[in-house]
Amino acid sequence: MTRYIKKLLIGTSVAASMSAIATTPAFAVNLTRPTNIQFTTNDVANTSANKPNINTWTYAPGTPVYDNTGIGGVKRRVLNDYSNYGDTNKAIAALTDNDSATNVELFTSGETVTNHVGFTANLGNKTIKIESVTKADWADGKLATGWLTGFRNAYSGLLSSSTLGGSNLLTLFDANFTSLVGYLSTNGFNSAGDPNIGDVTYNQQTGDLKIDLVGHLDLSGQYLNPATSSRNSTGNQILDMMLAKISQTAVLQKKPLQISEIAKVTFNNEVNYAFSFAAIDSGAIAGDRNKTIDKTSHTGIYSWTKSYTTASVPEPSALLGLTVVGGLVVARRKVAKKLTSQ
Repeated sequence: MTRYIKKLLIGTSVAASMSAIATTPAFAVNLTRPTNIQFTTNDVANTSANKPNINTWTYAPGTPVYDNTGIGGVKRRVLNDYSNYGDTNKAIAALTDNDSATNVELFTSGETVTNHVGFTANLGNKTIKIESVTKADWADGKLATGWLTGFRNAYSGLLSSSTLGGSNLLTLFDANFTSLVGYLSTNGFNSAGDPNIGDVTYNQQTGDLKIDLVGHLDLSGQYLNPATSSRNSTGNQILDMMLAKISQTAVLQKKPLQISEIAKVTFNNEVNYAFSFAAIDSGAIAGDRNKTIDKTSHTGIYSWTKSYTTASVPEPSALLGLTVVGGLVVARRKVAKKLTSQ
């Protein structure tokens, strides 16, 4: 009977301790944001200014300003503090304010990106570099293949429901895929290389790096005839005609056409390119846009996420559990010894 009581007491102690472990709430995951942000001083437009070739869009202090003349007539907060050329203080504030709508444009002096403009920053104990994209970045075909594959995956539906010269666009796209890769690898894509960076976060537990790019929630109106606009033209006749056709289809089907700009990302000694074909509403709109012809500037947020391999680190709750288990072993021994001596 005494032996039974000893086992019962020890078992009860184990159960109580394990219950405490099970009910310990998991600690919230804290996302690491950039610190020690340093912009490159690379201004080809005005080298004497010794300023980085950047602009920033944010909110002016004071009472928020709203506008409902943009896409869909939605009431949006106006990014009414803008064009702060080379102002790194405002740029850093926009990148660290936990608001993806406020943003920094890298290489702001034109659509033809001739050199890398960007910044380096610390993400915890790691370093990241984010830059504009030049023609040279397309040369090895990696970016061209990835971008065209992503475009096809995102718009296979619109491509398959559009025709050009009697041919199905999806079939035409697949038949010309290799030549399109070759074209972009040689010529790049001018209007896509000056990205607007809204937010950067890194999850040190999962290794997930997330970059938010700010752009247009719906580009269908701007690509209806890209061949006549150097801003939106790829320069490739086939690809531009495809963009125009699926833009027409998107308008008819009341679907958005979403294409982000592209950022060059160097992280963990690895180069990748951040872009996306899916956006969410930013709830904001650019204050310097031409209201007559532009209803979509800075209305979309495109998120790019990549998982980087990290060393396995136990979560804080798991560490707490191990501590409790360690204490449990000691407590069990003490209980057993005390009962034995009685």
